[in-house]
Amino acid sequence: MLLNFRCLDEMITVEVNREGEDWNLAIEGRDVPLQAFREQGGSWLVDTHQGRRRLWVAAKGDQRLVFCDGKVHMLDLPDPELVDDDELDSVGPGLSAAMPGKVVKVLVQNGDRVTSGQAVIILESMKMETELAAAVDGTVTAVHVQDGQLVGQGDALVDIEPDPEEESE
Repeated sequence: MLLNFRCLDEMITVEVNREGEDWNLAIEGRDVPLQAFREQGGSWLVDTHQGRRRLWVAAKGDQRLVFCDGKVHMLDLPDPELVDDDELDSVGPGLSAAMPGKVVKVLVQNGDRVTSGQAVIILESMKMETELAAAVDGTVTAVHVQDGQLVGQGDALVDIEPDPEEESE
């Protein structure tokens, strides 16, 4: 997955790939080997050459918020026109909870049409509300949660069937 990390006024390209149980991180083309372990409670333990860190990740539209060492780091997803189809297939068009939280508001229902980037659910986690958005144009085929429900990391929230023209591009 390609991400763009904002550090002051500079954009840094970060590529994250999973290989079995291990993860590879390339920052501006420089490989950073790491191991990441999902913990109960929704956090991740990440081991790098700099030691072990605990972090949480939340999706907010086209951004990923990484909470680590008392700071929030923002990563921007690249333009969807530049994302390759294999990457979308590995993530899937549905939404799942990136970290534990509480569903504040479900903004869609079964059968609704959605467009890429459209807010689908508002999730509260670590005292922050985050709008989770559809990754593709399509139709909502299942809503797995309701307002006020507590969810764990990885829990399915909404399933979206992509439009046929999106699948064939």
